[in-house]
Amino acid sequence: MMTEENLLKLLETNNISYTLRRHAPIFTVAEGEALGLPDIKYAVKSLFITDDKRTNFYLVVLPLDKRLDLKQLRALLASRRLTMASAEELQNYLELTPGAVTSLGLLNDTEKRVQAIFDLALKEQTIAIPAGSNTVTIWLACQSLVKLLQDNEHQINFLAI
Repeated sequence: MMTEENLLKLLETNNISYTLRRHAPIFTVAEGEALGLPDIKYAVKSLFITDDKRTNFYLVVLPLDKRLDLKQLRALLASRRLTMASAEELQNYLELTPGAVTSLGLLNDTEKRVQAIFDLALKEQTIAIPAGSNTVTIWLACQSLVKLLQDNEHQINFLAI
């Protein structure tokens, strides 16, 4: 499992510029704003999705204000019907818990079973993501994160979702 310490070492080893803030547990942007977190507007949501046969798993990353249309995503992926994966599947595949889902969890997927999908709107953006818990947030360039994941042999797809 990727610990916060290992993650920070990985970011530094890869010369990835980031800002890290520790804070009280937050579950919403409003809570982050109330704590005075800087640039909380860059926060993204990560959704762990599976098909109805539970054979394909996807981590979908999109802006907080965007609602995921599962039917549209299904068409783009030429997939079976899509649904949210269970908390148990989230733990088994990415070693994460609900409320702290992050694209960094892909680093725990050593078997590369989860496909990552980033909203195209994020490609040139700074994003804010949990660093494995809802008490630590990291701000970094989306492209830096994607490169890190690709360097670790994860396939990343950018889709207009």
